[in-house]
Amino acid sequence: MTETSPSEPDAESEASADSTPQRDDSSASVPPWLPLEEGDRVRWQAGPRIQTVLPWAAVAVVGTVVLLAAVAVAVLPVLALAGIPAVVAPALWQYARVSRTAFVVTNGIAATRRGVLGRTVRIVSLERIQNTTVEQDPIGRYVGYGTVTIETAGGRTLRFRNIENPGEIRDRLEAERDRLTGSEILGGRDQWEAVLTEVREWRRVLEQSS
Repeated sequence: MTETSPSEPDAESEASADSTPQRDDSSASVPPWLPLEEGDRVRWQAGPRIQTVLPWAAVAVVGTVVLLAAVAVAVLPVLALAGIPAVVAPALWQYARVSRTAFVVTNGIAATRRGVLGRTVRIVSLERIQNTTVEQDPIGRYVGYGTVTIETAGGRTLRFRNIENPGEIRDRLEAERDRLTGSEILGGRDQWEAVLTEVREWRRVLEQSS
């Protein structure tokens, strides 16, 4: 797992066409904050639902309206309008926090990026994933969003918070992990039943010949 300090400043760098790792979706760009090795492919990338900011925006709107109304009816002095930035600031901060958060899954790693003034990047190898869980509140189950928690062999956790279709993302993570660790069973049931039938026939022939 790799982690950078929250105080690290944002640094945007462009990779040349020859060194840009391949990805499944040609319309998506490889995040400049994520170091990928040659041959890595971005399987999925997204961020939290921007709708999670709506409660903060509602508080900001209501607070601003209340201050304006109080000044208009002379309940508060005009100087009270100076408090509007303090009412709006939490909503702006939450919007910046959500918009600057990103989640990425490649064919080898899972990563998160967070931070407004600084940047924190956490990366875990899919091979080290021991368990994945999905958490959804009643509203999340109704509209289809939730949080995927990734537990690693080192005891650390990685969370994709408030993402769309969390169950599908968990299935993708587990499929990529199984592919890397070799626990994925190749072939379908019909193929393996055909193999079993062939083995039994060879055993019968050997028993008869002996």
